[in-house]
Amino acid sequence: MLKIQTWTENEILRKVSDEIKPDEFNKYIKLWKEMKKYIKDPDNWWVWLAAPQVWYNKRLIVASLLKDREDEKFPTVIMMNPIIIDSSEETCIEKEWCLSVPWKKWDVLRPKNIKIAYIDDNKKQVLLYLTWLSARIVQHEIDHLDGVLFVDKLVK
Repeated sequence: MLKIQTWTENEILRKVSDEIKPDEFNKYIKLWKEMKKYIKDPDNWWVWLAAPQVWYNKRLIVASLLKDREDEKFPTVIMMNPIIIDSSEETCIEKEWCLSVPWKKWDVLRPKNIKIAYIDDNKKQVLLYLTWLSARIVQHEIDHLDGVLFVDKLVK
């Protein structure tokens, strides 16, 4: 059973996560399935989660790729070792929140579009171009892998 800890309890949230090596892919695909099950549970309903939030110092995120806040047909994907390859100069400010910083919502400025590379659950390299909400979700989660929380990026 996964347990989310807050940023004041979980020191891993402030560390840069380790890359997942090819011989570890199967192990972390199993963790991904648990993370996906957690966020899809109606009692926990959420759309993203990073391994550091559940005490694993590894570069693994689960991200639901929503087109907009009304999107009900979104895919939820595993991203092992995700990296942002490029980001747009165009930015937008939106409210963000986080399971690790409960009951707080603040404005964060982020690039509107990103291009990312990651390893999927078939152990294949994927390149993906994301816009607006999906881009924001993935950037937020990659920040977790870099020891950064959204509270570090608040718009003043």
